[in-house]
Amino acid sequence: MIGRRVVEATKPLWLRIAGYWYPRGGIPIDVFWQTGTPPEGSWLPETGVAPYRGRG
Repeated sequence: MIGRRVVEATKPLWLRIAGYWYPRGGIPIDVFWQTGTPPEGSWLPETGVAPYRGRG
């Protein structure tokens, strides 16, 4: 809902929102939201966050 409100207010060509949390206990919470496919030819930096691998 927040992302939709930001898009409605700012009218960007494309928008990606990402949040990374590392709370106590060591379980990361990664949240991503974007408005659609990135524009052709756009550069997106690597997030630097390893995908979740589960216990082990």
